[in-house]
Amino acid sequence: MASHFAPQDDHAQSTPRSSSSSSAYSRSDVAAYAAARRGSGPRGRHTGRTVAIVVGVVLAVILVAGGTAGFLLYRSAMSVKAQASEIMGQTSTLTDSLKNGDADALSSSVDTIVEKTASIDAEVHTPLWNLATLVPVVGEDIRSAQTLGDAASDLVNEALVPVTKSISGMKLSDLLQDGTVNVGLVQALSTSLSDASPVIKSSADTIAGLPEAHIPQLADILTKIQEPLSKAQGAIDKMQPILDVLPQMLGADGQTRTYLVIAQNNAELRSTGGLPGSWGTLTVTNGKISMGDDFQTILHGDNFRVSATDDEISYICATIHTDPAQVNFTPDFTRVGELSREYWEQAGYGTVDGVIAIDPVFLQSLLALTGGFEAPDGTTVDGTNAATVLLSDTYWKFGNDGDAQDAYFSSVAALAFQNVMDNLGNADMKDLWKAVEQAGDQGRLQVWMASDDEESVMGTLGLSGALASDPSAPVLGVYLDDDTISKISWYTSAKTDLGEGTNNADGTTTYNVTTTVANTITSAEAAEAPTYISGGNENKRNVSDMLDYVYLYAPAGGSISNFSVSEGGLVGDVAPSDHEVYGLQVINAHIHARAGETVTLTYQVTVSAQAAEPLALRTTPLAQESLM
Repeated sequence: MASHFAPQDDHAQSTPRSSSSSSAYSRSDVAAYAAARRGSGPRGRHTGRTVAIVVGVVLAVILVAGGTAGFLLYRSAMSVKAQASEIMGQTSTLTDSLKNGDADALSSSVDTIVEKTASIDAEVHTPLWNLATLVPVVGEDIRSAQTLGDAASDLVNEALVPVTKSISGMKLSDLLQDGTVNVGLVQALSTSLSDASPVIKSSADTIAGLPEAHIPQLADILTKIQEPLSKAQGAIDKMQPILDVLPQMLGADGQTRTYLVIAQNNAELRSTGGLPGSWGTLTVTNGKISMGDDFQTILHGDNFRVSATDDEISYICATIHTDPAQVNFTPDFTRVGELSREYWEQAGYGTVDGVIAIDPVFLQSLLALTGGFEAPDGTTVDGTNAATVLLSDTYWKFGNDGDAQDAYFSSVAALAFQNVMDNLGNADMKDLWKAVEQAGDQGRLQVWMASDDEESVMGTLGLSGALASDPSAPVLGVYLDDDTISKISWYTSAKTDLGEGTNNADGTTTYNVTTTVANTITSAEAAEAPTYISGGNENKRNVSDMLDYVYLYAPAGGSISNFSVSEGGLVGDVAPSDHEVYGLQVINAHIHARAGETVTLTYQVTVSAQAAEPLALRTTPLAQESLM
């Protein structure tokens, strides 16, 4: 601000003519007026000089006062800047205290922000600042600064203070303890965020509507403040619908919600992760989570027939509607959820309000936060080995005793889930959110809800597992389904390189894509492996051979072309199929690879001219993260 006041003062002092703006008369007008009143003799000339001197003195006083005001305003602006810096300095403290549940640090930080914000708002509304609003050009910036002060005061007192007060000192243990979610706390947080949302939106709109600033420092502040405000509003817009439905999902007001939990076994790949190797329910009443006693291995029953579509039966899996073990050949988890719910009902276990699918890699990340447990055979299962125990060690330990293996997987998965529910309250909230977010991104945690409102929230959280349907945000799907009929997928490596996009004349963009699928088992391991690992598919060329179906789903509004498979990679040299499912082009290839071999798929993906983002990838989560 100093750069806008000091030069103006200097200019005014070196150019007295600017004083004309404060009077209707010039100095010559004053002299003529004096002469007319007193005559043009020596006395008149003396009087004229006297008047000129008086006028000069008055001008000097005005200029000195203006210079003093400019200096004082400069000092005031520097004070405002210093206090604003103190507020910005509280950002990390505020964030850390919220994450760590440090009530004292949070209170101190909020008090500092409240105090400094009030001081700034008062400072920019002093008479000195009000006077400065009359200055041409710069006055507009001063008015913007005053508006900014008002907005900051509203944000702090009507949004920050109520929200932080509602969660002050809250730790994950307060939200989840002894397997019970504090529904009342969730509702309180929902109310405070709901109240804060219009304040944040109004302030953001007000600031966004301010004219472009002339003072560089103010322009910088206006630019910087809009981004965090936008993020805050975006976060609330995202969280509010979740908090609105979360109480009912947790059985608020005495209702009981029942959810089907499916543990996917990535050692035998399916599009959404792995064979649905363990099925069971959990119930929630007033936030109290209870595991059912109905956990079992792959769902068994006679005369199953669920409502799969003709396309799903013809082009995805011929038994998807009759065999629960194949329900997740489809990569669309919204369909997996619907069909799984039907299977559970047809098996005689009643209806459920939703379906939750997890895999051992996600369980391992949760056990790293909650601590481990002892399996029935005495094995310690924790955050370092859960995936290995469940997806590899189990099958080497029990050999070809399939029933024992399935029972062990089911029991350990259930124990792991129960351990997580019992001890999750002791975890760090930041670490838990990171684990859930990563699991959602990788497809290791997927949730389907029967309620449309609740299902919409799962989509917002990135947990719905729905296929992308927006041409402006193109997603290529690359999914693997085991056909070795074994647990050899522990050794599967799969990677996809999207390449650089090439712009076409019609506005579309084409990507040269390469997908490699490798079998990392060694010949020695394959020779020693039980059949439960090596597999019994009659199309195997030797004991190490691994067979998979690869499904490529084109992005919405896009296409896949020039598809080819490396020599010897196709089973029986059967040509890949090309069909439309769910409104998307789907290519299916049946491939195989012996120990140490890699099958390479090359193809081109063209995205819609509507695409506003680069091509993204969604793929099957593998048993070993390092092989993805």
